Amino acid sequence: MFCTQCGTKNEPGTRFCMNCGHPFDVEEPAATAGPAAPVAPAAPAPVPTPEAAPQPAQPAQPPQPVPAPAQPAPVQPAPAPAQPQPAAPAPAQPAPVHPQPAPSAPQPVQPAASPEQAAPAEPAKPAKPRKRHGKLIAAILAVVLVIAAGGAGAYLTWRQGLWGGVVLPQASDVKVEAGQQLTADIVVDQLKAKGVTAQKKTMFSGQPKGAFVGYDGLKPGDRVSKGQTVTVQESAGPGVPDDVIGKQAADVKSTIDGMNVPVKYKQIIVNDTSKTPEGSVVVTYPAAGQPVSDKDKDKGIAVGVAVKGDGVGWDIIGQDKDSAKSDLESKGYDVTVVPRLASKDSIGKVTGSKPEPGSTIDGMSVTLYYGVDAKGVQDAYSYDSPEVGHKMLIGNSDLAAGTWCTNAGDCITLDGDGETYDGLGYMGGITYDQGRDGTKYSYGTMTSCPAGMSDPYCENDAFLLKQNVGAFELMPSESVYNFSCNGTMQDSGTCSGTAEYRMQDFFLVVPTGTDIGALESKGYFDQSALDAAKGQKAVDSDRPYLLYRDPKLYDTTTAPYTDASSPNPFIPANMTTNTANTMVGMKPAPSDETAYYLVGAEPDWDKLPDATVGGASASPSASASGSTSASPSASASPSTSKAMSFSDVSSAAKSGDFSGIAGKYCMKDGSVCITIDKSGNATSSGSQGYAYMSPDNPTSVKLHVPGNQSGDSWFPPDSDTGLELAGPLTDYRCGGNKGVDACYNGSTFYSEAEINKPFHAIYVRAGADMDKVGEIGGSSFSDPSASGQSKPDTSKPFLKIVDYHMNVPPLDSNVLYLQQ
Repeated sequence: MFCTQCGTKNEPGTRFCMNCGHPFDVEEPAATAGPAAPVAPAAPAPVPTPEAAPQPAQPAQPPQPVPAPAQPAPVQPAPAPAQPQPAAPAPAQPAPVHPQPAPSAPQPVQPAASPEQAAPAEPAKPAKPRKRHGKLIAAILAVVLVIAAGGAGAYLTWRQGLWGGVVLPQASDVKVEAGQQLTADIVVDQLKAKGVTAQKKTMFSGQPKGAFVGYDGLKPGDRVSKGQTVTVQESAGPGVPDDVIGKQAADVKSTIDGMNVPVKYKQIIVNDTSKTPEGSVVVTYPAAGQPVSDKDKDKGIAVGVAVKGDGVGWDIIGQDKDSAKSDLESKGYDVTVVPRLASKDSIGKVTGSKPEPGSTIDGMSVTLYYGVDAKGVQDAYSYDSPEVGHKMLIGNSDLAAGTWCTNAGDCITLDGDGETYDGLGYMGGITYDQGRDGTKYSYGTMTSCPAGMSDPYCENDAFLLKQNVGAFELMPSESVYNFSCNGTMQDSGTCSGTAEYRMQDFFLVVPTGTDIGALESKGYFDQSALDAAKGQKAVDSDRPYLLYRDPKLYDTTTAPYTDASSPNPFIPANMTTNTANTMVGMKPAPSDETAYYLVGAEPDWDKLPDATVGGASASPSASASGSTSASPSASASPSTSKAMSFSDVSSAAKSGDFSGIAGKYCMKDGSVCITIDKSGNATSSGSQGYAYMSPDNPTSVKLHVPGNQSGDSWFPPDSDTGLELAGPLTDYRCGGNKGVDACYNGSTFYSEAEINKPFHAIYVRAGADMDKVGEIGGSSFSDPSASGQSKPDTSKPFLKIVDYHMNVPPLDSNVLYLQQ
């Protein structure tokens, strides 16, 4: 039979389950009603003995016949272990019965006589077999319960991990104080207290930093031995796992969506889907392996999903620059190649492009960025000067443009201000409007080697760029000259109060292949910083990195200022005296912890169409797959200002948004070009004698629409004709001074011929009135210099560079037209 409680099979006739003790419904023999009723002699019934009852060991006894008594006597219970006794005459066949001790002398036990031989004269008083059976059952149950209790207790203590190994706790099993976060450290400590070797491993998750996430390769409830090592997962906060690139977006979606920050999936064009399958992850923001910074938590995570389409495919990254250039040129594109710092395995290969890799092409021009190392630094900072007839080193380049991040997720983005490459050399710069400490810079640029007072080239050996050691410095251009007067930064003049130099933003850029040991031996780094770096993981020299000079690591961040000749210990040289400063040692020194590594190319996420991810690959939108041809359109033209009125363009530019006039402007013969970006950064190429942009950088300047300040505006055009554009007032230079006040209101008088003035130009809108165009710069078409010359084509926008006085009117030969 089978137990209805636990299902265990038991022998027939068993009263209790041998496994759990559950009672069975077994038919019992009928008991006699009382002494008044005679016992029927013909049908004596045997009394069954429970099979499970334990029997004490007894010496073997031969069965003895027991004659039935003539007069039954009351049956007395024996004090020995419970044994069933016959309560009525036994059947003819004798059964073996062990003798039982009695209170008096032992009585011989005889087998019962058969009914024919001995019938009782009176009915015997029935014994109480049920009572004896109850004691037996109670004993059995007691034993079973003891065993069951022991088994249950053993099971419970085993489950609790008190023996047989340690159970890995659920998060809910670990007690923490009210309001306290369950951290990985708490779980590690509790496991160690139980004798388990425990260690931590950080991973990105939607939980706060430091929180307990789970176990690596195990799960809560698993049992481990005390000698086993358990890895406890600790949350690093939200971020992008380092193994998502190349996987199908649908396969990693649940992981990324679980980071508890906004997530967007975007289509990224690829050209060869045999190598980069559609639907695979090709790029992310933050980069794979990087956390979401606190300031970007509202921005969240972006995931680029491969789709086949026309344009600059993301898979162009890593291609040989020359073959990639040839491939695009074969499709009719005008391709420019520009150097950028890159990792060791990307030297000479495409590292990025403009328009960004993975996007469509709206025009005929493509810029490809290719990787260079320390050997290519000076060439990137060199300009083939027509004035001197050979290459000259200048202090500005956007070689270091890009995003740089520490392993901890702190990032610095250096924006390039545009580029030109006309065969003379590559020109560009880094924009920097505000420092990390909040200092605002009106120049808006960075320099690696400031120009001297008398020429625009890098000539001071105090700067690493001039020393050609591979590494170079970057600093805000204004920090070379400015000082604090009563807490306010100023570029020149005197100070009635407290004047001092202040430590400002300063970066050391270290390309791949730099001999950093040479800098260390020269004493460039503070010794305490070098000692600290020795205790940290070594920097990865196969990747370009930069170091940010951290003011918090210095006891003193100010120095006395008397006049412009006072040495400034926070920059390499004094440009007024053209002498080297004794600069403070760099802190920190290079290590894997302090380095800001260059992050790879990144798409313009906001311009990309959304991708559908959820079991299916992203499907290309019309703009990615069909409506944009791989070959340039004949009607392609800059998209800026198409939907803007000139009034809107003018208002936006006055607010610093130059999107409405951004583009590349060139003379008809191509000898001079000026490119203006949406922030007003202008770069020139060609004959710098005509388009000289700034005394700090002959090829680059930050433009603004002049206001009412003295010296700012020269020739404002009619409001319906165009816009006046100008360089900063700090570009006024006279003697050793700078700034409009120093040149016009200082103690020394300077003639106009002795004052170098900022760059000025007039932007003329398409469709402007020709008569008003002729008045630009205070000139006239009746001027003898315009005789026989063609007037400009006013059907398209153009720039007219103007001088402080004596301007030639705009002509077809001297204006720079917006390139279509």
